[in-house]
Amino acid sequence: MDRLGVRLALAIGGAVAVVIVVAGILVNVLVGSRFSQYLEQEQAARRDQAAALVADAYRFNGSLSLTALELRQLATVAGGPVAIFDASGHLVERSAGLGAALGGPVDSAPIVVGGQTVGRIDVQSRGLAVAVVQTASTAFRRAIDQTLLIAGLVAVVVSVLVALAMGLRMTRPLSDMAAATHRLGGGDLSTRVPVPSDREGHDLALAFNSMAESLQRSEQLRRQAASDLAHEIATPVTVLTTQLDAMADGVVPATAGQLAATRETAGEVARLVGDLHDLAAAEGASLLRTPERVDLLALATDSAAAVQALYGQQQVALLGPAVIGAGPVRAEADPRQVGRALQNLLTNAAVYTPAGGTVRLSVAREGGAARIRVADTGPGIPPEHQARVFERFYRADPARARRPGQPGGTGIGLTVARELARANGGDVRIESSSPRGTTFVIELPAVG
Repeated sequence: MDRLGVRLALAIGGAVAVVIVVAGILVNVLVGSRFSQYLEQEQAARRDQAAALVADAYRFNGSLSLTALELRQLATVAGGPVAIFDASGHLVERSAGLGAALGGPVDSAPIVVGGQTVGRIDVQSRGLAVAVVQTASTAFRRAIDQTLLIAGLVAVVVSVLVALAMGLRMTRPLSDMAAATHRLGGGDLSTRVPVPSDREGHDLALAFNSMAESLQRSEQLRRQAASDLAHEIATPVTVLTTQLDAMADGVVPATAGQLAATRETAGEVARLVGDLHDLAAAEGASLLRTPERVDLLALATDSAAAVQALYGQQQVALLGPAVIGAGPVRAEADPRQVGRALQNLLTNAAVYTPAGGTVRLSVAREGGAARIRVADTGPGIPPEHQARVFERFYRADPARARRPGQPGGTGIGLTVARELARANGGDVRIESSSPRGTTFVIELPAVG
């Protein structure tokens, strides 16, 4: 059972119990207060009615004296023994039982005739009646307490059950997610979680599955890259070892040609190792950058000069750089990192552009962005590969066939370019691609 759901249910049940207890106390106090007020109002009404009857008798008889029968009737109306006093405070009449041991408190009211006070009446509540009423009040309040207690227990049990059902329903996706996370962390990259119908769980499950899919794809790429790298390194290393053994054994003479071939093979190994070093450096570029105000036209000019020899070997024309629109175009960036990113794009364009083709290099400021574009006349990148060409170790050889005789690559050039651009607050993306060519763009925040 989901412990989080149980804890949630118990917390809700406890909250309901607290609410019911507080409500019971408030109801009890309120009922007691209102009942006391009712008794006081009832006693006052009886007293005032008795005083009014004595005032009527005074107007009729001209005296406060009453017969024994009238006095008993007055006591009945007043709700207890009475005593009548004149204006001087002298006792005129009193009924039987006044001052008895079982009597309650005495309350007084003036006797007013024609706006003049002619005396007062004292009314003593019957102690036994008051006790009976108070006993009834206590019993009524106890009944309320018992009713609230039973209702509270029922409400707590029902609320706990409902909260438990809802809590388990709400937290089950989290439990599934936690279990899936443990499986994923244990190496099962095929782990996926079911997508629930509620919005929050739906979004969370989609995000988790997307992450798992990305991890699985990255692991597949890593394994493929490791296999490719092992193969690419093994081939020149085997050739290099064979050449050196042959020359050491005297089977092949150590001529200048053989030494040059050996050096070229060693250079291939060094290039592969250098690519891996570049990737590691690019991933930490944000920590190593030394930003400054860079003129992107000058930076593009230097980068073009650095790859000019390669373009000559590839028989590809490099046109530019040119400024599109009003200049100058400046950005706040590390010139070495952005220059390296641009050289990777230029090298990529040279390798995939057929002999006799062209690559155009341009810079432009468009709104708040400074952009460097590299547009080649190669075969283009099909849409199904465009989203993945920036993944490390991914090589879209089926998408952009290399020129005959071109050496295999590790597939990290574009990855390094994007990492370096993002380390400087920008990005690298494919702006357009078709069978007539592809345009890559480095985008950086522009400064004045």
